[in-house]
Amino acid sequence: SPLPLGIYRKSGVNSRVAALCEAFRRDARSVRLKEGEHQVDDVSNHTERFFRESGEGLFTILAASAWLSTPEESRKICQYQLLLSQLPRVNKATLRALVNHLYCVQRFAELNQMNLHNLAIVFGPTLFQSDGKDYTAGLVVEELIEHYTDVFEVDELQLKRQLDEITAIIKASGSAGDFICTVYLEEKKETTEQHVKIPGSMTAAELTCEILDRRKIQVRDKDYWSCWEVSQKEETERPLHHLERVLPIIHSLGTDSHLLVKKHLAMEAIRIYLASKVDVSKHGMVKFREERSILGLGLNTGSFHDRYFILSTASLRMYKEVRSNRPEREWQVKNLRVYLGIKKKLRPPTCWGLTLINGSEKQEKPERQQWYLCCDTQTEMREWFSTFLTIQYDGNVWPADAVQTRVTRALPADTRHGNVALIPLRGSENEMRNSVAAFTADPLGVSQSSNHRGQSTVVGLSETSMLTQPLQALS
Repeated sequence: SPLPLGIYRKSGVNSRVAALCEAFRRDARSVRLKEGEHQVDDVSNHTERFFRESGEGLFTILAASAWLSTPEESRKICQYQLLLSQLPRVNKATLRALVNHLYCVQRFAELNQMNLHNLAIVFGPTLFQSDGKDYTAGLVVEELIEHYTDVFEVDELQLKRQLDEITAIIKASGSAGDFICTVYLEEKKETTEQHVKIPGSMTAAELTCEILDRRKIQVRDKDYWSCWEVSQKEETERPLHHLERVLPIIHSLGTDSHLLVKKHLAMEAIRIYLASKVDVSKHGMVKFREERSILGLGLNTGSFHDRYFILSTASLRMYKEVRSNRPEREWQVKNLRVYLGIKKKLRPPTCWGLTLINGSEKQEKPERQQWYLCCDTQTEMREWFSTFLTIQYDGNVWPADAVQTRVTRALPADTRHGNVALIPLRGSENEMRNSVAAFTADPLGVSQSSNHRGQSTVVGLSETSMLTQPLQALS
């Protein structure tokens, strides 16, 4: 099965679990869990041991009794939300990430045999650091998982994308052999194509390094290489996030799209701009156009008009003019997929544009909507795009250890078995920065090129932490 059977119920090898614990205590951010080197049962045992031995516990000594004595059914969700809001910031973010992980595990119980009750039996005593003689602690964990979307006020669309990604990986992993994909180096032509086996857990960074290694390309200082999704039909492109799983992207590509590995020539300029910003926001006049394609008919609506935009950490708002009080439109930033470029047939006023797509549109609606933002200069476009990046990935626009680090793990011969990471965790990196790395709302990799006209950049999530690493490996 592509999901480990009986995960959290099987014992790992004690010596390996102890070694993992010691490595994470010594320097959690430097640990890199690798397929073939680390076994899933060892990592799951380490995760349980960490929570059981974590000082005051995830729920804290003072608040644990309140969690265990919640009122009648009708008031439980409200009470859990109240208790959650009172937890320390890191505890709250960690609990959210863990329950998200367990929720996804039990959604695929037919494959891993770990249903709601089985997970609660394991994690009740673990999280409350109790002896497990009664099921009170287990009941709390069971209810948190069961009512995950309500207690943690989860975005349903983001959760659906997460589950769809897992399903896509499971389907691909269940097929015979490895999935083979064609990837191009720097430009699309026969002499640059590479055929690569893509296991379910391969990230964009690993694919990039695989291509560079094959072609024996030496990465120099400030060479920012990344894997790009290129659409010839839309005349757009976007770099995949370095931790983005490649396989779901491959399955979502149309016949007019392909993957390309190339440099980000504007990366230094992007980083300098973001380093100079005091707050994470941007506003200004931009030329805007909307396009709707109903059931693939490609019906165009309207033309480009001047609009005033405000981009903040929560949303992108559009106003008719600077002095308008109410926005005409509003989008959740982390639900948007941002591409560089605007197709020429729309006659954009300049070549410096962004194409925005709702990240869930392919799964949710027959009506496909795209929005276009056209800037006056390349610098202006780069600033808007950079701000999108830093918001969507919580401020870290390039991984600390750099994407150009070579892949050291050996990929398994048969990706239907082994420790395939299937359940990505999500959450706010700002809340987790000191203890838990970012689990974003969805793995939408975004970076900058100017639609074959200019330069490019990439964004990365933050480094891993003592809790994130084991949970990601188990997911």
